[in-house]
Parts: sequence; C-alpha cells; structure tokens
Amino acid sequence: MAEPLIIDSDETLRLVRRLAERLGTTPDDAVAQALRAYDETSAARALMTPRQPLRDREAFIADILARGAAVRAKLPPGTNSDHSDLYDEDGLPR
Repeated sequence: MAEPLIIDSDETLRLVRRLAERLGTTPDDAVAQALRAYDETSAARALMTPRQPLRDREAFIADILARGAAVRAKLPPGTNSDHSDLYDEDGLPR
C-alpha cells in the first residue's frame, strides 16, 4: 500500500474535494490528475524557457517549419491569408 498523504490545511482539503466533485472522481484521483497536469505544464514551460542556449539552430528552424506544415495540413482546402478585402489601395482599413 502507498504511503498516506496527510493534508492539514482546511483550504487544501476544500480545493481537493471541489476538484474531485468537478472531475467526478475520488480526492486521491483528483490530486493525481492535478499533479500530472502541473508536471506536464511545468515540463513544457521548462522546454520553452529562453534562457536555454540554442544548440542546433538549423534543427530548431526545421522543427518550427515542420510544425507550421502540420498546422497547414489541417486547414480546410482553399484557406489562405489574403486579407486584401479588408484594406483599400492605400493599405488603410475599409
């Protein structure tokens, strides 16, 4: 059996119970889901921190272009970025 987690804070207990009710699960599962989500977003944020040196510039650019191509592939046929109907011949909004 796992080691028990003791929560002494009334506020934390209220939050856990409210989350469990929203998720339709047990307080244990709600805590596990919340911690997993926090861990995933923290890991994602850590990967995106600008403080990390860019080791392989070409690979970074290729990754961005590949992500753009993946998004473009999901767009409906005929989708474009032509906004000329919104502006007049001087480039001002119509």
